[in-house]
Amino acid sequence: MPPSRYLFSTLLGLLAAMPAGRATEFIDPAALGFGSPAFTLDTTYQATLDYDRGNGGLEMWETRAILPLGKWERGDLLIGVGVDYAWHHADFGGREGLGAKDLQSLKARLALAWRPKDSKWWALGFVSPGLATDFEAVSSDAFTISGLGLLGYRWSARLDLAVGVYASSGLDETQVMGAVGFIWRPNDRWIVQATPPVVAIGWRPSPDWTLALVGYPGGSSWEVAETEAGVRQVKLRLWRVAASVEKRIGEHWRVNLRAGVSLGGELELRDGNSREISSTDLDSAAFGAVAVKWAF
Repeated sequence: MPPSRYLFSTLLGLLAAMPAGRATEFIDPAALGFGSPAFTLDTTYQATLDYDRGNGGLEMWETRAILPLGKWERGDLLIGVGVDYAWHHADFGGREGLGAKDLQSLKARLALAWRPKDSKWWALGFVSPGLATDFEAVSSDAFTISGLGLLGYRWSARLDLAVGVYASSGLDETQVMGAVGFIWRPNDRWIVQATPPVVAIGWRPSPDWTLALVGYPGGSSWEVAETEAGVRQVKLRLWRVAASVEKRIGEHWRVNLRAGVSLGGELELRDGNSREISSTDLDSAAFGAVAVKWAF
């Protein structure tokens, strides 16, 4: 999975739900789970990403589901649990014998938020174990786990700052990286979220509509059944930039539409010992997405 793709998703949702401070529903740039907890179904169509090296390209349908299971408050603490599921139907055009693949990931989420009512400081943390595989052949390489510790400070009623450390492990790779971000609300209609690797600038002309420009990472990594070329690991990296519009319908329902461009893509194929078999850059291509959410 791309480093810190869901870095702030569960955590900001918990922060928004905390009773202290100003209640704010964050911009959810790619139905990642920002803001109030919500049951979410998000579907993306990715037009063909042509291979920079070799003929053909990669075409994908992606569907993700976010399933919050519960939250509990204990004084200044808030605990949340949930499950995330993602399905990628990817057509590799026969590259290295892959053909069309159904790539899936299933993760549990356990998150903890601390925010005293009389303090400007707050802290968040999560751990998320799971599997990323085509489920045709599953070994220990399919197991992934990620975690984050984050310390934040409410500089003012309109500005939050945060620093932390993120770590992930999967497909014989371990990554540790710093996390720095801020959330700025210059007024009641605008919000700027710079929570790397997700950036969003949003405008709310009314409480029921949110317009935004967003940037966020895509792709993931999976273990697959070995092909004739020896491929056992698939790693897809790309970035997405899009315009987004979200409509609030009643108290609970949200519908989000996004359209934009995927760029900076790279497809890397490895054997079961994580040795590279092939790697190619991907040309930019358009994508479109729709998300439906039922917020608590």
